[in-house]
Amino acid sequence: MISIYAKIESVNVGQTSNQSDYLNLQLMDETGTILAKKWNITEEEKKQFKIGDIVHITGYGNEFNGKTQIIIESIRVVDDSEGISLENFYKTAPLSKEEIRKNIIGFINKIKNAKIQLITKTLFEKYEESYLTYPAATKNHHAYISGLGYHVLAMLKIGRSLCSIYPNVNEDLLYAGIILHDIGKVIELSDYRNPEYTTIGKLIGHINIAFEIIGQTAKELGIDGEEVMLLQHIILAHHGELEFGSPKQPQILEAELLHLIDLMDSRINMILQELEETPEGDFSKRIYTLDGRAFYKHSLK
Repeated sequence: MISIYAKIESVNVGQTSNQSDYLNLQLMDETGTILAKKWNITEEEKKQFKIGDIVHITGYGNEFNGKTQIIIESIRVVDDSEGISLENFYKTAPLSKEEIRKNIIGFINKIKNAKIQLITKTLFEKYEESYLTYPAATKNHHAYISGLGYHVLAMLKIGRSLCSIYPNVNEDLLYAGIILHDIGKVIELSDYRNPEYTTIGKLIGHINIAFEIIGQTAKELGIDGEEVMLLQHIILAHHGELEFGSPKQPQILEAELLHLIDLMDSRINMILQELEETPEGDFSKRIYTLDGRAFYKHSLK
């Protein structure tokens, strides 16, 4: 008897010669991929399983066309509460969720302006679980579990260094802006395992979502004044240009700096991801979001 946990890489419904429906799956675990079938499926089972689901399967091995496959006797989607290690099935951030959380909270605690800190702390705590598990994007940069939090933490570290060079920067605004700039993505995207754009994500977008929830949270906390307006401006301007989705271009120092930090970290992440797959002495695949450039992987350490 085979008993395994696996991720569904592909799934479709087939039909036998006698018109009986069956599930045809490709499964992946830490050892590799394997095909699997479940005969005589119900109407519910036709719709129950989707690409990216982690499932527990029992069954037995079988040879078909010279390849081993699993004939499934039972299959169920694994619940998050079962504590299965996602690292075996998905790419995850280089730091653990807990490490990212502690570091971001450390930066929240550095914010001296009470209004800015309360808005930032309230929103981080409200969306904490999604914030620390969601990717930063569906593709291109930090497109893996906990990618959003990892991206934010990298930006905070860059921002801290730049604040020591440019003392006129308001650290409170910069740190809060970095922490909140992509918080709308936990609403824009559907989930952390196989994210797709939600309806509100397609129609409104994460920039406008974040603008709205910052304003609403400030109102609920009884906070008004310039701090709220400046935070909202940073959110609206963080893509830098109108053609890249920002309703406003940066018009305060902290907004300009955040935009540049965001651009820097996302671009470096895209380059590093491609270089990971590139042998020394070769050029990477072309990165079309970086003008189609290929990057050379040198041997210097």
